Amino acid sequence: MHSFDPDIAQRVGVNAAVLYQNIAWWTQKNAANGRHFHDGRHWTYNSIKAFDALFPYLTQKQIRTALDRLEDEGLIMSGTFNKAGYDRTKWYCPTGQVDLPSGANGSAPEGEAIPNSKPDTKPDDLFGAEAPKPRSRAVALPDGWVPSQENIEDAYNRGFTDAEIRSEAEAFRDYHLARGTTFKDWNAAWRTWLGNARKFAKARPAGNRGGHDALMAGFARYADSLDE
Repeated sequence: MHSFDPDIAQRVGVNAAVLYQNIAWWTQKNAANGRHFHDGRHWTYNSIKAFDALFPYLTQKQIRTALDRLEDEGLIMSGTFNKAGYDRTKWYCPTGQVDLPSGANGSAPEGEAIPNSKPDTKPDDLFGAEAPKPRSRAVALPDGWVPSQENIEDAYNRGFTDAEIRSEAEAFRDYHLARGTTFKDWNAAWRTWLGNARKFAKARPAGNRGGHDALMAGFARYADSLDE
């Protein structure tokens, strides 16, 4: 699911190449959608914590080292264009022309596991950097789904830890893929999942699956209502 350019991997290592691919894909996608334009360039953004949640096979130290190496080698630039002065989330863009290899998809810092190899020229209609408009047609959860930046921020705002986000994302993905659930707005489904996960976690004793089973039943009713 996570791809990289072998030439870049040979130059800076596989970890850095994977992150570069991710940054390059989202920068091109943002350019196609007229988004995140600063200082004459289109950018993408992410925090180390969010990268860590999206790339669980890399440690935060490995992520920092890979990003530093990409910047030291002149492959990417970094900046800060956040509206809030206290927000130190870094922004990134490739320094030169990007030619994505065939089949590239990078698990997104600004979105889901990308479903195709080329950035589209239409506004986002599945998980994206900013809240997308709900699709007019209910669709199944894409294979290989991971939480978007918005999904992760929703979880952080509700007090979930990185480990809890990973656990809830895995449960959310496994449940809906197994059931074949369809939704018009998967971001809304994720928010509802988080709200119920917190509510039932507080309501049930440790080791009691009653809240979890009620959560599953609640989602079944919710899915049915959206499909009407």
